Amino acid sequence: MREDFTNEIVTESLNEAGILVEKPSEIRRHFDDLQFDSRKVTKKNTLFVVKGAFKIEYLTASLLDKISGIVTSRKEKINIPNLPHWIVSNSQIALAVLSAEFFGHPEKKLKILGITGTKGKTSSTYMAYSLLDRLTNHQTAMFSTIDTFLGWGIKFKSELTTPESYELFSNMKKALDNGNKYLVMEVSSQSYLKNRVFGIHFKVGAFLNISPDHIGINEHPTFADYLAHKKMLAENSDVFVSNIDDAHGQEFIDHAKSFGAKTVSVSENKKADVNFHIKKADLDESIFYLTEKGNSQEFLLDIPGVFNIYNASVAIAMVREMGFKPEKAKKALAELQIPGRMVKIKTKSHGLIIVDYAHNGQAVTTLLTFLKSQHQGGKIIIVLGSPGDKGEDRRSQFGEVISKFVDVAYLTTDDPGTEDPHQINNQIRKAISNPNVELHEELDRSKAIQEAIKKANINDLVVLAAKGEDAFQKTNHVDVPYLGDKKVAEEFLAEIEKV
Repeated sequence: MREDFTNEIVTESLNEAGILVEKPSEIRRHFDDLQFDSRKVTKKNTLFVVKGAFKIEYLTASLLDKISGIVTSRKEKINIPNLPHWIVSNSQIALAVLSAEFFGHPEKKLKILGITGTKGKTSSTYMAYSLLDRLTNHQTAMFSTIDTFLGWGIKFKSELTTPESYELFSNMKKALDNGNKYLVMEVSSQSYLKNRVFGIHFKVGAFLNISPDHIGINEHPTFADYLAHKKMLAENSDVFVSNIDDAHGQEFIDHAKSFGAKTVSVSENKKADVNFHIKKADLDESIFYLTEKGNSQEFLLDIPGVFNIYNASVAIAMVREMGFKPEKAKKALAELQIPGRMVKIKTKSHGLIIVDYAHNGQAVTTLLTFLKSQHQGGKIIIVLGSPGDKGEDRRSQFGEVISKFVDVAYLTTDDPGTEDPHQINNQIRKAISNPNVELHEELDRSKAIQEAIKKANINDLVVLAAKGEDAFQKTNHVDVPYLGDKKVAEEFLAEIEKV
């Protein structure tokens, strides 16, 4: 943290960002801490940034005892004696700018790789991280939807795909302090919409794919807005890698070029800078060749799915653009296991269970298309729900996917938020047009998984979708502990398949 984090620095930073509306009188003030969550204000001389809506009653006596300055987008001046108050036009940008300043601009000292896409961000991030960490002798950090790795064995579960800007810059500083020189991170459209990554420039950025998602209340109003925010990664990258087999892939290449970036196209069959050829892709493993400038290398991936070959190809291309030879770390990729991504659980008499985080219509379609191509005979049984308070379009998408691929569906709960999960499931049910689908509802997710496994015969396939190994159910603003789909399935199997 900066030791000279003063009111002059705050004013200068906000002014340079073009968001300063009004500054306080020139009272010399030094800040020992920066916070945006009142529950985490523990130190004296804290600069408090109000990120969202603000009411004067939020300033309790105990809070006022600790804060020595406040930043808000509230237009009215807060007249509290000896409390400097900055008014800004955008408090989200203010938090990002001040966090970067407070933590000493770690984003300028790390070489950062960022990955965006509707599906596959986490898998590609893990893949790029596994390669780069091996090639840099463990000097690489990772921020993903599942885990945050800061080096030296420091690992914890992530709360958001891309953290709030304060946590983002704080974690970057910790990664630097632990000797890391590189960072691989997921970059969501929400992170640009909410200015969490404001001011961050990427050495290499990448686009995987896009399909309608995150469109609705509190998210993107339209697909065009969603697409535009995805493209912002291309605007902020020195090198940009894009899967041009996606309908919008070339569009991302052109957009990146217009901002002066070097571009790298990836494709299976089209003319591209990097091409891959699939030698084998089944439920056991994937073997593929990656060709660039006439040089071809074979890679093995223990994670099934053609879509994961796309993810790996993009990750390999990114690492190569950092100046490394990914083929020297083939073993890291071959040994990689990603929590909650294409996890296979074999049973004695209840078929094959697949746990996967596929959590939108396109992702579940891609998953089931691959599984159906590999699964001959037997029923496909799925357990899934749709989250509340966001992504309302997923509900009809899930219904359509179930109609096309599924024999038996168990509709259940998946982070319902403030909504009624039964009503969410009704919206999925309305979109199921296939009368041959056997439909069940069990709101207790653990019980739904158990019922699906009991239903399955030896040749059936049980798909536990959308939750992966997530350890919580987000319900009415509370994170309710949850074992995770994999553990629920494993514990139930241990109980019913005892020798």
